[in-house]
Amino acid sequence: MPTKTFFQFGKIIFGSPQVFALMLLACLALQSGWLIMHLPFSTSEQDHIWSGREELEYGSMPRKYLYSPLVNIWASAPMKLDEHRIIRKDPTPEHVRREVARLRWMLRLPFVLAGLLLGASIWYVARRLYGNQGGYVALALYCFSPAIVLRAATIDEALPAAWGIFGIIFTAIAISHNLYAPSKRWRYRTVLLSIALALAVSSHPATMLVVPVAFAFMLYLAPGRRLAATAVMLIALITATLLTYSAYSFRPQSMLNGIDLRSWLTYQPRQAQRMLLGDVPTLLLRFNPAVLLMFISAVVTYFAWARTRYFGNTAPLMVAAALLYLSLTTALALTASIWALPFVFVFIGGIWADLLETRRRNWALAALLLLLCENAWFCWTIVKSTIA
Repeated sequence: MPTKTFFQFGKIIFGSPQVFALMLLACLALQSGWLIMHLPFSTSEQDHIWSGREELEYGSMPRKYLYSPLVNIWASAPMKLDEHRIIRKDPTPEHVRREVARLRWMLRLPFVLAGLLLGASIWYVARRLYGNQGGYVALALYCFSPAIVLRAATIDEALPAAWGIFGIIFTAIAISHNLYAPSKRWRYRTVLLSIALALAVSSHPATMLVVPVAFAFMLYLAPGRRLAATAVMLIALITATLLTYSAYSFRPQSMLNGIDLRSWLTYQPRQAQRMLLGDVPTLLLRFNPAVLLMFISAVVTYFAWARTRYFGNTAPLMVAAALLYLSLTTALALTASIWALPFVFVFIGGIWADLLETRRRNWALAALLLLLCENAWFCWTIVKSTIA
């Protein structure tokens, strides 16, 4: 089906698919904005804010949020830059109310932007892999995911880390596809890989566990250029280490303590499964009935239909499965399940894009629209209930 192009600047084309993607992202922004206006700062958010202030003002590293220095800085830097407006002698109740509302927007806005940029990344990747249909499905599931909406509206390390993980995996795949081309085709992607690594590890140290997976994908996709792939990964790791070191204010002991994974990787399947599977509201935040049904049907289709078993579907499924395994066996129970969601949505988008190419396209399209509408309704129901 031809798409309408509104304008083109070089290789950048803005047409009807991009407009639809922006509309979906606007739905995410509106839901997150509504939550920002109604949700007070949680204890966890306040700890992030004051942890960041300790780092910025006194150069000290807090004990509780030592592992997420970038998130602490994002949460506190706007208040530090604008504190002259907050300090006022004999403030009136109306002034206090306005300043609190403004602080909610100011301190949470970086996380809304992180959520929107992760959504844009999901749209870009899914569309490149599966076409417009796959991109629409993946982005619609993402923008109407209660867990994503809530994380985008609050100060939390899960969403920036998820964006970094997504960037690590798919930037590594993009680099491997271009390793046979001249180096100018993949040099800037090496910079993007470094930034994705730094973003992920500075938000949560356990994200470094996906680096071997990304490297394995590079070696698999470029068997004749494995030396070049190794060099690219080493350069990216060195650059990311320096960037992460700067997030820890160039304090070696703080960084060593922050990236200690022993407490995160303690094998505790019973406790992790109780946290995720034993709490129905928490489980529904991540996998509501429509998403769970679409994911199960996508997995069944993947194993039953050979046509869907290609790398574009296999890679996100493998990463999602690994992260879901971590969420069920370690202290990363709630966090790793958030990290897995973008890959789950991309995988679902890929399988349903394949189903829409079959002779039963009309039936698949009807089922898809019904499930996506239920997903959107369920998301808004859950979002409203968070402030009840």
